[in-house]
Amino acid sequence: MKKIMMIVSILVLATVGIVLFTSDESGITKIDVETLQNRLENEEITLLDVREVDEYEGGHIEGAVNAPLSSLNATELPYPKDEPIYVICQSGNRSAQAAQLLQERGYTEIYDISGGMIAWEQQ
Repeated sequence: MKKIMMIVSILVLATVGIVLFTSDESGITKIDVETLQNRLENEEITLLDVREVDEYEGGHIEGAVNAPLSSLNATELPYPKDEPIYVICQSGNRSAQAAQLLQERGYTEIYDISGGMIAWEQQ
């Protein structure tokens, strides 16, 4: 029983460490495409694809909403600011910019998908 408790304690500490390491004070957390896939399969999430319309139309994740970064600043999003929002682009650069913009607008739980659609298509 002591070994089980020790293993559980180590796993909990490792999980907390991972969360602290991958998130910052701003409320933006980077996650990989495997984590996104898991959440898509097990939860109903808001996923913004911040690529341009032609990129989005060329292929996107089912259920993703196109909100191009180029017009995101002028767009009022209809999502509650205290609920999780996931952001993806082609490689991870525009999603990081969009996540920062969302944070500045008051969104409190933002997930930036590392590697973007390039990583998604390689999985």
